[in-house]
Amino acid sequence: MTTTDPRTSPGGRPALDGTLAEALGRAVASIGKAGFFQHTLDLLGTVCPMDADGAMMFFRDQRPLQLLHRFDPAERRLPEDFYLSGPYALDPIYHLFLRGAPDGVYWLREFAPDDFFESEFYRMFYSQIGLSDDIFVMWRIDEDTALLFFLERSVRHPSFGPEDLAAVRLLLPFTVAASAGHHAITKPASRPEAHDPTHRKVQSTIENFARSLLTQREREVLFYMLRGYSSGMTARRLSATEGTIKIHRKNIHRKLDISSQAELFSLFISCIPFASPNERTDPLEVYQRRPSARRIPEPAPST
Repeated sequence: MTTTDPRTSPGGRPALDGTLAEALGRAVASIGKAGFFQHTLDLLGTVCPMDADGAMMFFRDQRPLQLLHRFDPAERRLPEDFYLSGPYALDPIYHLFLRGAPDGVYWLREFAPDDFFESEFYRMFYSQIGLSDDIFVMWRIDEDTALLFFLERSVRHPSFGPEDLAAVRLLLPFTVAASAGHHAITKPASRPEAHDPTHRKVQSTIENFARSLLTQREREVLFYMLRGYSSGMTARRLSATEGTIKIHRKNIHRKLDISSQAELFSLFISCIPFASPNERTDPLEVYQRRPSARRIPEPAPST
């Protein structure tokens, strides 16, 4: 892979050569056909070299739907379905989607929380699949649905740069228009089954995890921790002082009897299968009742 020559002319504009023209032709010819996602990613790859790529649908009320993922199996140390089993709920791009981000090209290094690249999510997900960086192309189908193309760089190569982002952005109008045409033809087959049990368990875990041990504010701080926010940025989000947030963090570690973010991340993921959708049951309580589970201390009486 060549990262210093992303096949663009000066200024980050896609070079008008035969390779780009042929890729455009294949992408247009594939609209409404099985090879659309592959050929669209091939087109993006002519202006932005990547090591892996794929396409995914995001839904507000369902877990993501993987449409295509092309990667080197030798660089992955996680099962292919690990992300879809729950960690997607902590992904910065998923939260960008939930906040209503419009059509656009998004660079992970521009929108991720300030401590994301030191977070347990990054270490346990990105690092375990050999990635260092992502660029996402989002087409907003409606308020509750979006199509994403993701371009990935391996830890073996430099991260993306501004020239990569500029080149992909110049192809955004075509990518959005082609995706809309493809979706109009194929949308009856693009929606997963309703009442997705995994997503409901993930949402229930977010709503109820550690509620039997932590205060509501501590739970808010906990999820900022899981998503890679520093104490300072969490304080700004919650209109609190950084010192107060650090106290909350210490209390969270003490009440959950953990000593690191790695333990917190592992505990959260482990509790997802024990969640009870439509109930206010703390999945952590259920998880800790297992004979092999480590005992979590009882919460201190409120004063």
